[in-house]
Amino acid sequence: MDEKKSVEEYMAELKDIVMLETSLCRQEKTLKAYADYTYVPQAPPQYRNRASLGMISLSVTWVLFDIFAYFMKYTKVSVGASIFTAALIIFFIALQRRGIKANQKLLAEYEEYSRTYELVKLLEEPNRRARRILESLYAKSAVYERYRNLNAVCAIYDYLESGRASDIYGSESVYRLYDKEMQKGNIPDKSREIESNITSAEQIPEYCREIECLIDDIEKRNQIIKQEGKDNV
Repeated sequence: MDEKKSVEEYMAELKDIVMLETSLCRQEKTLKAYADYTYVPQAPPQYRNRASLGMISLSVTWVLFDIFAYFMKYTKVSVGASIFTAALIIFFIALQRRGIKANQKLLAEYEEYSRTYELVKLLEEPNRRARRILESLYAKSAVYERYRNLNAVCAIYDYLESGRASDIYGSESVYRLYDKEMQKGNIPDKSREIESNITSAEQIPEYCREIECLIDDIEKRNQIIKQEGKDNV
């Protein structure tokens, strides 16, 4: 850890880390809520009502038989064949409508899934970018590896901000305080407190823009700090 850093400088770095860790936690909860939409959508097969085709063939056969019976003067047979043929045609129409309705429902579900899938996929790039920036911030701040997690950085930042700890080095450092509180079981699980604000997939594009704005702000601040450091050299 760079011993030249003041508590104020360290807190500024931690603040950005805390915001990114919180954002990533919220993103993970959003992705978990839409875990069923992470599989690449597969278009349903082309609709073919094979049963209806069979019924058409059977109906045509009975119509021909009915015509034959009529011309052969088989009146009773003709009437029976006509009734049976009409019943077959009605059954065929009902079967066809049922098949069309089932296919329309399948297509509607596919379109809805595809739309939601594309919205959820929008989170991929902001998520990758946020993780990449977080890794660079951790490396620059040199937070000890064992403390590189949401609960630890949130607690450490809170101790420094509230004044419970005023140093980041030595026997009375903020890390010693964190370890003591950890042993007592007093470290809150921040992931349980963080909720995803996404109640509909339609909100995801706006949510992605918010994440991008957060990352842009963090990058701009760090560029300014980096430039000021070069100027002071």
